[in-house]
Amino acid sequence: MDRHRDEGGAAAVATVMATDATGRMLHCFVEQSLRIRDQDYGLLSPVDTPVHLCRWPADPTADPELIADPHQYPQVLDELDTALQEQELCLVRSAGLLTVAGDLEDADGEEEGDLEDLSEDDDADTCVLLASVRHGGTDFDLYGSLDPCFLLARLGGGAAELLAPEVLARLQPLVEEALAHGEAACP
Repeated sequence: MDRHRDEGGAAAVATVMATDATGRMLHCFVEQSLRIRDQDYGLLSPVDTPVHLCRWPADPTADPELIADPHQYPQVLDELDTALQEQELCLVRSAGLLTVAGDLEDADGEEEGDLEDLSEDDDADTCVLLASVRHGGTDFDLYGSLDPCFLLARLGGGAAELLAPEVLARLQPLVEEALAHGEAACP
């Protein structure tokens, strides 16, 4: 784990490179660390802005579909990255999720949207449209999330390993209990 000072030179913030099962990496801040069943875990937030890839169905009255695994569309991601470069942004095909590096305040976010219908979560993500492309007769949009994003990872040896969904599902009640009882230790 590395420690970085914020822009004001105040407290150090721990960062770590998290990896997923495919070996992709994601640069994250360590928001909290906690110990569960003799194992160290970290509540992480990405350094870059998380983004969502959506596909529009042929029916113009239908809602867009949130793509669960955007990595299955490499050509679409290439086209979106080219479009983002015009806004001085860079698409990062990182572990666990896609992110965009760069200053979103300078981006030409055309509209804010609500992807509530696309999310399986009860909390709606507030998003801004960053880029759109048409590929193979299908329209794709890339939305930057304005809401915080947290990931759980196993910590050890100065690195972090993002948890598979089934492991996360098993650990979630234990994590919630640890956080509720104040057993988490800040980095």
